[in-house]
Amino acid sequence: MMGNNIADEKIQISNNIKYLLKADKKTRRQVSEDLGFKYTTFCDWVNGNTKPSYRNLERLGEYFQVEAADFYAPDIEEKRSRVRRLLKYASLFYNGKVLDMNMLDSLQEEQIKELLASGFRFAGKSLEEYVESTGRPLTASPELEGGEPVGRELW
Repeated sequence: MMGNNIADEKIQISNNIKYLLKADKKTRRQVSEDLGFKYTTFCDWVNGNTKPSYRNLERLGEYFQVEAADFYAPDIEEKRSRVRRLLKYASLFYNGKVLDMNMLDSLQEEQIKELLASGFRFAGKSLEEYVESTGRPLTASPELEGGEPVGRELW
């Protein structure tokens, strides 16, 4: 039973390394030279013959911009994609840009929650900005006439 677990880990790590090589358009030779791994050893990891040490997974993770533990995960592609989107949004936010409300349609609910929890703000027009952009005065339609405003009314 334990042997299957180790074999499964080797296959999972192998699949994730293959995905990262393809996604980043890197060759086995490039990565092994860039990181100082023996080429045949790296090929053994890619082929699932052996499993890299956790320290080597950390080095590969730094190289491919993923966490070492992600090599054990079946969804490294999805995690990496999510991280890249968040980093893109973070750089926009860091540069003083606020995310546009229109982008919400392209995000999943969990991604929106992550962004909000991380302190992102979404830009929208206030009532005053909306009125100013139309160039017309603010008037209530007859069916919505409810008397005098009592505060900041919603549009």
